[in-house]
Amino acid sequence: MNVVLKYLYNSGMENRLNREGIKKYSERFTNTIADQFFRDRTKISGTDVLELQPIRQVNLFVIKNLFKQWQKETGKLRSKYFDYENEEVKNALREFMNTLSRHISISKNDFIPLFQSATEETVLLIFSPYDFYTHILEMNDDAMKVEDLKRILRYVKVNKNLLEVMIQKVEEQHLAVVNRNNLPGLLDEVFASIDDTPEDIEKYLKEFTAVIPLGENDLYTVEETAPLAVPENMAEEEPDIDHKPEHAGINEQDVQQNTGQTQKTLHDELSGERKNTLADIHSQQKISSILDNITINQRFMFINTLFDGDDNRFKEAVEVLEGHNNHQNAIDYLHEQFPNWDQESEEVQEFLEVLSKRF
Repeated sequence: MNVVLKYLYNSGMENRLNREGIKKYSERFTNTIADQFFRDRTKISGTDVLELQPIRQVNLFVIKNLFKQWQKETGKLRSKYFDYENEEVKNALREFMNTLSRHISISKNDFIPLFQSATEETVLLIFSPYDFYTHILEMNDDAMKVEDLKRILRYVKVNKNLLEVMIQKVEEQHLAVVNRNNLPGLLDEVFASIDDTPEDIEKYLKEFTAVIPLGENDLYTVEETAPLAVPENMAEEEPDIDHKPEHAGINEQDVQQNTGQTQKTLHDELSGERKNTLADIHSQQKISSILDNITINQRFMFINTLFDGDDNRFKEAVEVLEGHNNHQNAIDYLHEQFPNWDQESEEVQEFLEVLSKRF
């Protein structure tokens, strides 16, 4: 594990996080975004949510919170007189959900609490993953099964490897639930075994600040406003950046830009040699069906952003792709049928990632 990362997670920084400051910042951030969007509109659609602002993690957490509300509401439909475990009933409910996902329509008053919660969760996930998972546990009545963690994983894009490793350890230890008693030790194990570097904090600081300034006083209590100092004996263990492979977290250009700086950024301190993560391993595993390996969240995102909200067009395209016998033919088909796709967009990249696993 990157030694500086280990120091960061064991330094007690999480205990001095300014939760009230983060909550107030999330409220200001939400009101600014909502006021701008609803200035001349009364409702927001699913496609609008996904494209609302540049920090994609916030947008995805809105969808997560929306679907969680939907699960609560469908729970009220259950009755002791009907078999809800029947496959036909499950399929009907799943299709009902898919139909609803194409017709999201939320008023400003109903949207604000969803977006504010998503903003707060995103800030926690970026700046203190420990507090994020503690918060998620609280939101799930202090008990989560591995299925709950896997559901959350569908929406996590920032520091995703932490949750992947947590799920792995829960399964290895055959834990029935994650609760207040075993979460701290579980997180310590996760942080101790991570070889990856965390996300670029400065990038997100700039993106949040572009809407509403986000400062250290919003994130941490007074005693935590000083820059993070790394013990000298730990610095000696850092790898020589001149011998890093091309795919390392810092490249030659990064080093040149930092030449002459008296204070390294947090991102610079936490950068290090990258090793294969669970995500890397998973991405290399072949799948037998594209449709069966697309989550509800992905399906919603693909249909609304890549297929103009047309579920039938999505299904037809997937059916054609399934029929191709090699990866290149499938790519050629997409280029021919969807020439206007932004190949650099995250939605296209994620769709292509699923497609690549098929072949």
